[in-house]
Amino acid sequence: MTRSLIWDEFDLVVFDMDGTLYDQSRLQRHMMAALARDALRRRSLCTIRTLSAFRKQRESMADMPVEDFDAAQYRLPGRAPEQVRMMVADWMERRPLPLLRRYRAAGVGQLFERLARRHVVAIYSDYPPSEKLAALGLSAALTVGANDVGRLKPDPSGLLLLMERAHVAPARTLMIGDRDDRDGEAARRAGVRALIRGRDFRHFDEPIFRHVA
Repeated sequence: MTRSLIWDEFDLVVFDMDGTLYDQSRLQRHMMAALARDALRRRSLCTIRTLSAFRKQRESMADMPVEDFDAAQYRLPGRAPEQVRMMVADWMERRPLPLLRRYRAAGVGQLFERLARRHVVAIYSDYPPSEKLAALGLSAALTVGANDVGRLKPDPSGLLLLMERAHVAPARTLMIGDRDDRDGEAARRAGVRALIRGRDFRHFDEPIFRHVA
């Protein structure tokens, strides 16, 4: 665990969204129960299988970037892209929103408020971040999602774009995420220091965050 950090060394603090700002595993369990009820009602596993295939597709795209990312992520064998897009928008983007505040990470609201006094706070997510951020009751000066740059982490394009927009150098930037293979690697490729939840800290009320001005 990282015990201390000199926060004055950073001007830009970039947060990952899913798994970092809220308890993703608890939300996923809630949504899987809802999906199971829907499958029983419809007597069909189509939605569950489609969403599972979509997630696997995106994981593979993170390791092998493709052209026309926005369209390619919805191209699944045996499924119409528009149908996939509608299912994703419904079950992965719209329906979880009312639940997010319930699973928000403890201490993150106060941390955002303290950071905003002297730092640029930003979000860098593989999914559209704006509506989730609002549902969590949080605000950030800048947000970037994978669709904005056409690349998933660990490609650092989104992080580089945030630094460009904030006019901040890599040495003055901190990335906070939950996956070293995605958030941590993106930070390394961009020349940015990273804090990884589960490795460097577990909660936002730990000592490492208490000295944020």
